[in-house]
Amino acid sequence: MVPGRPTRAQRTNAGGTTVERLSGPDLDVRRAVPEDDAAVVPMLREALGKVDDPHYEGLLHWKHRENPFGQSPGWVAVHEGRVVGYRTFLRWRFLDDNGKTVPAVRAVDTATDPAYQGMGIFRTLTLQSVAELTLAGDAIVFNTPNDQSRPGYLKMGWSLARRLPVGVLPAGGRSALTMVSSRVPASLWSEPTTVGLDAATALADGDVASRLLEHAPRRGFRTDRTPEYLAWRTSFEPLHYRLLLASPGDPSEGGLVFRLRRRGQALEAAVIEQLVPDWRTGARLVHRALKESGADYAIGLRTGPSAGLLPLPGQGPLLTTRPLAGSPPPPSAWTLTLGDVELF
Repeated sequence: MVPGRPTRAQRTNAGGTTVERLSGPDLDVRRAVPEDDAAVVPMLREALGKVDDPHYEGLLHWKHRENPFGQSPGWVAVHEGRVVGYRTFLRWRFLDDNGKTVPAVRAVDTATDPAYQGMGIFRTLTLQSVAELTLAGDAIVFNTPNDQSRPGYLKMGWSLARRLPVGVLPAGGRSALTMVSSRVPASLWSEPTTVGLDAATALADGDVASRLLEHAPRRGFRTDRTPEYLAWRTSFEPLHYRLLLASPGDPSEGGLVFRLRRRGQALEAAVIEQLVPDWRTGARLVHRALKESGADYAIGLRTGPSAGLLPLPGQGPLLTTRPLAGSPPPPSAWTLTLGDVELF
């Protein structure tokens, strides 16, 4: 139960209904359990615009229940037996510059019942969960909130770490024009392609994943990439991830993981991982992905391995962090790829 005296203030919600502001004993905040899904999933669908998305529940299960870093902890706000708010954090694990593991969480899916919006439920849930995660020993929380939600996070102790710089490579002059004219959000779901190997199938083989991971980053504050992580990260079928190997049948020579998605009129090759021995191999694989898939351009982050991708100044998601039981690394230490950021 959230401590404090109950206060009730009349207000009108977006639907024109008069409701009461809730606090203190009026609102019960507790850890979510699987039985809450029946109330939580419809709230998330409505709040995040996923009402008609047939893959959405599968995506939630993949993110929050199958994650090799652990199942996602979640919290619900309950009023008179009714679940009216939800907040969850995706478990993550980093390695610091010395190779030490750092347990972390990512602030992700959250929703409030429309009849209860504007009552501070998002803030209540977030602060309660942050307190419990700190006591549990998670070191930091991080996310890339949009312009609407970022101010709320900053008021709750998050700090702006840095802009994660984007890199691109157009397939040609005409493709560059298509890219420039398609500055809209990318589609969530992928376009199918037969280029390379089905990444989910290939990376389910621990030997293939292990040989590719010989080329994973060794410095910086980076995701703890393991064979289990790679297998999970590419396993959700509607995302159609592909693995392009530098040498057919020999993952020890390196590879590139990508998917195709629509962004306006453009077909975009999203490079989520470059696991390559050198810059030349990475650049060659990016060119191959563009040529063989017919994509207009490739895109990735330049904080991690990004051979062949050219800077796109002023673009990229804003990374925010908050200390829990530990402290975030210096802004320059973050070594993130697009695979660490997209979807979550």
